[in-house]
Amino acid sequence: MRILPLLALTLATTASLFAEEEYVSPVTGQKFDPNGKFTLEQIKARDERVLKKTGGFIRQKAEGPQTLFVDAREKPTLTVDEVARLYKLGTHLDCAFEKTARGEVCPLEFAQKIMAEKKPLMVVVVVEKAEKLPALSVYPEERIGLVNADKLKGGDDPSAPEMRVSKEIWRAMGFIGGVGFSMADNDMMQPYYTLAEIDANNHPYIQPMNMAKMQKMWKRFGVKKEARIPYRVAVQQGWAPAPTNDYQRAVVEELKSEKERGPTNPIKIEPKKQ
Repeated sequence: MRILPLLALTLATTASLFAEEEYVSPVTGQKFDPNGKFTLEQIKARDERVLKKTGGFIRQKAEGPQTLFVDAREKPTLTVDEVARLYKLGTHLDCAFEKTARGEVCPLEFAQKIMAEKKPLMVVVVVEKAEKLPALSVYPEERIGLVNADKLKGGDDPSAPEMRVSKEIWRAMGFIGGVGFSMADNDMMQPYYTLAEIDANNHPYIQPMNMAKMQKMWKRFGVKKEARIPYRVAVQQGWAPAPTNDYQRAVVEELKSEKERGPTNPIKIEPKKQ
């Protein structure tokens, strides 16, 4: 007869744990970890404080032309798509990935046509069957990079050629964006002369400090990063959307009252005595 109360207690405990695990912070977007450092009550209390102060966070979309990655091989792989994903994750910029077979068109003419039609920030195209083309060709003035996958083949490791393609895509972006050769040994922007040297680098992307050099180019072409902005700041800057919850409405009313009330301690400038 005691089985039913025990079963009820077990179900209640399970339901409680499940409810805790399902809590997603409206501030960080992170799911509650019952094995984490803080309890659910502590996390909720923190979220409440942040929401009251900021009104929460809203996402400001990236602006300006996209970086475009094109796999122009007859049989595209996941490599270029993965570079695009990491690029967006690391830079918070818009980018696009396309699979468009080049056919018999000259690689440079193919890329130039894409630039003319799509008008991206820059385009990096992976090609094949281009014997006269080196492994990496960069045309900074035209914001075009060409990666010749055929020149990156070879070796006993079957995954090596695609890893080289990935690295050369990053290097193409770096040269177009003005990064140039890096002095850091752990950076992808190193001068390479053999496939073995490319393989030896275990950092298959541009380091953040060098990536920062590309901001000058981004700014020139009107590119802005995706950003996560406190609702309070967006209201102060005048571009916030209409409030959707009590926290945001409270922030709007508070800032409205402050504006109507004026500065509490205005600066007093005494007139000069004649």
